[in-house]
Amino acid sequence: LVGYDATEQRLIDQAMFDLDATDNKGSLGANAILGVSLAVAHAASEASDLPLFRYLGGPNAHLLPVPMMNILNGGS
Repeated sequence: LVGYDATEQRLIDQAMFDLDATDNKGSLGANAILGVSLAVAHAASEASDLPLFRYLGGPNAHLLPVPMMNILNGGS
């Protein structure tokens, strides 16, 4: 991921999906992909001098984002 712009979240996420072409993301691991994706979002928010929830949710964000997957099942 060296050389990617952290503000291009979708491009980075797609690059990781492309690296792991398995259906269940078993090569890289779904938890690793999620962790890298969140770290990139955090880095971009820091570079933008915004809290993560405001960076992800936009200027009218008033609630923290809620992860939608891989929290309870551990990627299984």
